Amino acid sequence: MSAYRVSYLVTTYNKLPYLKQVLGRLVAARLPDEEIVVADGGSSDGTPAFLQELYEAGKIQQFVSERDKGESHGFNKCMLMARGEVLKYITDDDAFNYPAIRACVDFMHAHPDVDAVMGYNATTQEEDLTYARVKEDPAVDFMRWYEHKEPFWMIGLPLLIRRSSLPLLGLFYTGVVFVDLEYTYRISTVKANIAWCTALLSMHVDNPNGNFNRMSPKSREAEYTRVRNFFVKPTRRGPGQFLRDTIEAAKRPIRPMKRRFFDRMGWAQFQNPEVFSTGYVPKEGEDHLMAVFRVCDEFMAAQNTLRKTEFIYKAQAVTKVMPH
Repeated sequence: MSAYRVSYLVTTYNKLPYLKQVLGRLVAARLPDEEIVVADGGSSDGTPAFLQELYEAGKIQQFVSERDKGESHGFNKCMLMARGEVLKYITDDDAFNYPAIRACVDFMHAHPDVDAVMGYNATTQEEDLTYARVKEDPAVDFMRWYEHKEPFWMIGLPLLIRRSSLPLLGLFYTGVVFVDLEYTYRISTVKANIAWCTALLSMHVDNPNGNFNRMSPKSREAEYTRVRNFFVKPTRRGPGQFLRDTIEAAKRPIRPMKRRFFDRMGWAQFQNPEVFSTGYVPKEGEDHLMAVFRVCDEFMAAQNTLRKTEFIYKAQAVTKVMPH
């Protein structure tokens, strides 16, 4: 029997201002049957002393601070240290909705045949907190996998996995920067039982220090192509696909004009990702990073009051949708 219901796994490197926001919220949300495990890559900005202080105060349960070989290496350390039945990945500069995450943990405890849970993620810009985006593509891709077993990938922020499923799912691959790209492609190809949660579980904060933004566009495209080609078999383009590509190429240059026309007419437009106002109002004297994470917390909470939390999964070859 696992010592904890869930282990929150946190990796960090020289992002102390962000880490204080992330861990502050996680420590406040943690329950006695949950643990926090942190792997610091040998930061030089005061992170080791900060983690030592939290550990001595009993606010985090395990941590290590030493040079590593990237985010995937740090997460692998956390996975091997973890003592919880469910593992939840937490990045050091993004926001998470712990009530929704805890609903996923409860679901996994009630359904031991489920190896992993995925769900919705939102995105906001650190420099413009007035709006957020929520993509529907991951849910569509999940259903394509669910029905036809087509491999897919999505951002890993909403991902939870069962620790006892590690022999099937594996650790993170240390040869890529986009850890979630390779990992979600992989687990969608190894006969894992993956469930989808309809709640908003996480929110990416786009900032200049993110791994994605530190890579050049050429490097990003090269890594994406390399990983995708490994997992997705190339298919021949038939007449139908050629026609769809031709229509798409013709529509692309007129879309901006169409959007402007619809805006002038006040007509609703389909958007993917859908854009939402966050209702952000600056507070006098509020630290900017504190405002960033406050807006994320408020946005996720508001969205989840509007969403019915359900889980889409397969059990004993029977398709079920379970309301929470």
